[in-house]
Amino acid sequence: MSERGDRGLTSGECNLIVSKDSPFIEAVGAIDDFQARLGHARVLLKGEEGENIFQVEEDLTEVMGSLYKGVDWKNGKKRVEEISGEVEKYRKRVENLNIFLVPGENEIESRINLCRTGCRIAERRVVTLKWEREKEENLILDENILSYFNKLSTFFYFMWRSKLEEKIK
Repeated sequence: MSERGDRGLTSGECNLIVSKDSPFIEAVGAIDDFQARLGHARVLLKGEEGENIFQVEEDLTEVMGSLYKGVDWKNGKKRVEEISGEVEKYRKRVENLNIFLVPGENEIESRINLCRTGCRIAERRVVTLKWEREKEENLILDENILSYFNKLSTFFYFMWRSKLEEKIK
């Protein structure tokens, strides 16, 4: 008897059996990958930055849980507002957005940039899930989840730029 996973199936949203390449599994898998990148970056970050990354990791666990259960993310609105505040802190540290900077100047900057790109990938997979839910199942995805990923990728962009500018100065 072959296992469900051997046939390309797994448990998905609301514990329904789905294909391993379903929009739901793709979204949760991208979030999981992003969360792993965060842990890799957090190893080198200390103080408030490390705490912020850890909070994002916890947020992603909650987001995956709410997606799995098919419910709204209970801390979503609050966390979108908090991340927006953090974006502004980093934005103030970046002096010149007109300068093109290439990733890879140092280890921590490279890891933060991987977090940024991982966030963008997860965001795109969540958007696909949103459209799929609305089209196929007439279900609505909590808009706070999309807002969170959008703000979060901006957060990592400015964190990355601020780390590069620290090195340039």
